[in-house]
Amino acid sequence: MKIAKKNWMQIHTYLSLFFLPACILYVLTGIGYIFEFRQNSGANIIEIPLNEMPKNGQEKEFILNKLKENNLKIPQNTELKMSKGALNMGNIKYNVSLTKNKNNEPTLRIIDRGIYGILMLMHKSNGKKYDICGFKLSIFDFIAISFSISLMLFYLSGLIVTQFCKKNRKAALNYLLVGFIITGLGVYFSI
Repeated sequence: MKIAKKNWMQIHTYLSLFFLPACILYVLTGIGYIFEFRQNSGANIIEIPLNEMPKNGQEKEFILNKLKENNLKIPQNTELKMSKGALNMGNIKYNVSLTKNKNNEPTLRIIDRGIYGILMLMHKSNGKKYDICGFKLSIFDFIAISFSISLMLFYLSGLIVTQFCKKNRKAALNYLLVGFIITGLGVYFSI
């Protein structure tokens, strides 16, 4: 089945418009990451030193009591999860973790992220995960995967619409080859 040039243009246009918000998210957070703006940039971070870690099985009650004692917000989700060697409750916006600081001292760490921090964590595929066909995926992961596939369709549809530079095909292939070489060298010299 052959798809008409007009249909390729429509596919290109509508997919481009649909995924423009995801593209903007990836562009802004990608550039931010390069310039070392991480997920905690602009976040309100509070560290409460602890005398000792709570006993096994009493962590949740201990954390909730410490938050109340310090007049801090209780996360909506108070289920404890182990992540990167620390017990955590909350979500990527507002997270409370029972951990040890750089001096190996017990600490209760509270992070309240802004919109940039949340978007950065979406870029890095963090967030609430669901078990789907044996994979742990967030809802945003579906957008990210679809966007990645669409990027290939954007290029394919663009090449088809222009008939792959019918009049300047040799120059176009040379640009493609140079693109592969420069990208390869960029990776090689960045290792």
